[in-house]
Amino acid sequence: MSKRQPIPFSIVLILLVSILFLIYLSLPVFGYTATKLHPAVTAIFVILPLWLNHLYHSKNFKKLNNQLSSMNILMRVNRELAKSNMLNEAMLEISNSIVSIHNLDELLQLVLEKAVSIIDSADKGSIIITNSDGKLEYRAIYGYDAESLTHITLSLEETFIHAYTKGESLRACIIKNPQAFNRKNMSETNLNKLNDAHALDIRATICAPIIVDKEFYGLINVDNIFDENAFREEEVRLMEYFANQVGIAIKNVRLFEKTLYLSRHDALTHTYNRHYFEELYTNLDKRAKRYAERYCICVIDLDELKQINDHFGHVVGDLAIKHFAKTLMENVRESDILSRLGGDEFVAVFLNSGFENTYQKIRQIREKLLNNPVCYEEHCFHVRFSFGISCFPEDSTEGRDLIKIADQRMYANKMKQKTTI
Repeated sequence: MSKRQPIPFSIVLILLVSILFLIYLSLPVFGYTATKLHPAVTAIFVILPLWLNHLYHSKNFKKLNNQLSSMNILMRVNRELAKSNMLNEAMLEISNSIVSIHNLDELLQLVLEKAVSIIDSADKGSIIITNSDGKLEYRAIYGYDAESLTHITLSLEETFIHAYTKGESLRACIIKNPQAFNRKNMSETNLNKLNDAHALDIRATICAPIIVDKEFYGLINVDNIFDENAFREEEVRLMEYFANQVGIAIKNVRLFEKTLYLSRHDALTHTYNRHYFEELYTNLDKRAKRYAERYCICVIDLDELKQINDHFGHVVGDLAIKHFAKTLMENVRESDILSRLGGDEFVAVFLNSGFENTYQKIRQIREKLLNNPVCYEEHCFHVRFSFGISCFPEDSTEGRDLIKIADQRMYANKMKQKTTI
């Protein structure tokens, strides 16, 4: 059964006016004259229908207004939900990347891109990190010319956040009209460099500090290029979140790098350990065969280390090993490979080198050790060593055979050495 449709208001209004008109015509029957009642009838005929019409449309207007208001609220809620979903997805991607990506610059770029995409008014952005000289350098850039900015370094005093917080408790902040700030706080040299890179053509900035282990590490910024009132306070909280994620990423990369370093290096001497040396040497030997490259390998054994340990103790023995390794590392090229195979035995691989060059290099290292004794309390002694050299391809074309040949020559050399403590 179909639902009965309501009578349109226009029909109701016509019927009402018709009834009033009939009443007006029947008034003489009851002894009333039309002349006397004319003002009242005018009021009934004109004002009442107008009032009813206004009342009806007012209700409809309020209803329509309420509907529009509800739609606006719904649209705003949908926008907030969409932004919340984007933020959750960004958080998840960043969290996963922190675990899986161990390249710091790649992580910083990911976090910056997510920050610019999530914060509605952000058009551009950057992350600057403290370098070994205590200066801030650009490590992630979005929307700017990376080539122009990577050569610029800033002091903390030249940054937005330092002036805003007066160098005390660094916290996230909104900077309006950054150009005026830069002219007041930045060196003329850096100001000109940033102007040339068009990095100051912005109207507003949110700047948040990156803190790692309670120490200042850098800054993350997002910029708006149109409106100095573009950013809201709630977006400052978002920037604090992204800054915190950068801090976590840096700590994770540091931990990974430390773990990787310890897995590859000898803890006492900081040369490569035996396991990593074997991996490097295998690859090096393959490359030498493929491209016909020359190299020499030198096996080294410290002389009379047992006597040093027995006479002075293992602390002094470790001091002798460290002194030798330091001297060795200071007198070879970065491309050469050094490793402590264990105990008092070391190996060095000299790339693109022949026997004579390698021999002279080892002799120079021996002379440096003789000129720089190790001193402990009132005792001083020289660190001496025996060595053997073999070269690819003159002595052999097999990597393992070269190590054996160098080891045999080292023992032959040791038989001729005398140790003086």
